[in-house]
Amino acid sequence: MEHYTYKGISAGKYIEGEIEALNQDEASHKLKEKKVIITNLIKTKKKKDNKKGQTKGGGLTLFKKKIKAEDIVIFSKQFATMVKAGLPILNVLEMLRNQLENPSLKEVIEDIRKSLEGGVTLSKCFEKYPKLFENFYINLIKAGEASGKLDELL
Repeated sequence: MEHYTYKGISAGKYIEGEIEALNQDEASHKLKEKKVIITNLIKTKKKKDNKKGQTKGGGLTLFKKKIKAEDIVIFSKQFATMVKAGLPILNVLEMLRNQLENPSLKEVIEDIRKSLEGGVTLSKCFEKYPKLFENFYINLIKAGEASGKLDELL
């Protein structure tokens, strides 16, 4: 049996962990059965001991560092400023991800960027994280998408 480290999304939360499988296809299949949307799956050289913070059931780890409201406010202000400046949203998300210090928020922004790149609407990308982005925030983005005036509404 091989050991794989994965990152993904389950029940709207970013998760990571380890899984044991015969090959990468089987690992992927097992994760999909657990309703995990895989964002990264790599083979590890040897089995790691069960780390603190992981569960025995699936080896899932949630955010390592708590995301504060202050972090969201700073991100939102920078996001709005860059969109108003006319920069493409994918580029804005990439630049902001690189500037953020909170590793958990970096992962969320990268997931949003990847989903957006995959064709998901911006509001749907933010909806995956209801604990971070309130309905009001998401509704402003939806209104901006519908009207074509996202820069003004942000």
